[in-house]
Amino acid sequence: MKNKLFILTLLVMILTGCSLFDKEEKVKHNEKPVQKEQEVVEKVPEYIDDNPIKIAFYNKNGYTLSLANGYDGPIYVKKDITTFQVFFSNDEQVQFSNMKFGEYFYNTYNEINQDKKYKIGFNLSYDLIDGTHISQNIFGPSTTQTNYDYIEVYLYDSYKHRNDSFYSHIEESEYNDDTLMTSIKLTAGSKFNDISSKITLTVFTYDEDDFDENNEYRGISKYSVQISNSNKVYE
Repeated sequence: MKNKLFILTLLVMILTGCSLFDKEEKVKHNEKPVQKEQEVVEKVPEYIDDNPIKIAFYNKNGYTLSLANGYDGPIYVKKDITTFQVFFSNDEQVQFSNMKFGEYFYNTYNEINQDKKYKIGFNLSYDLIDGTHISQNIFGPSTTQTNYDYIEVYLYDSYKHRNDSFYSHIEESEYNDDTLMTSIKLTAGSKFNDISSKITLTVFTYDEDDFDENNEYRGISKYSVQISNSNKVYE
């Protein structure tokens, strides 16, 4: 009798255990998998510059513009270094006639930039003897004052003064959306001798997305020249 009771109890435990096990398996089987949140990565649009404008520095002689290759000569503190005309070409020579340069610049600028999308800017790049690297963007008179002790920058609008025999550089008080920067003059500042490298001067045309995170121009509409002081030996 005791053996029968033991066998019956054991059978009940086995059956009950199997039943519980099956229930657990069914619960686990019916559980929905936990979905992980997908990380959203914001895709930065690829920068593409479709600016069609060609631009360069020129030296003007009468009605002829000759492509500028830079300046290599003696430079003295507080003395003018050189002046470059700005024009919308990369040709070695540009001829114009029956009008002043300011008018020719104005007519060409309006022809290639009818919707006024692009503006003109400049950049000066050089090193100091203490190892500091300077990259200065110039967008108008107010931005010429930065690093003025090293290089003085003067901008001119020959269209506005096309009928004047003499005119001065553009002042901030007269600068507006209609101002044209037709030429640039560089003068050695009071600390010019603290510059240890050759100077790179660049002219460019730009719209709002043409600068990288360091505010450096990254477009394709540009032209650069080097300024060298023949009184100095560069490393």
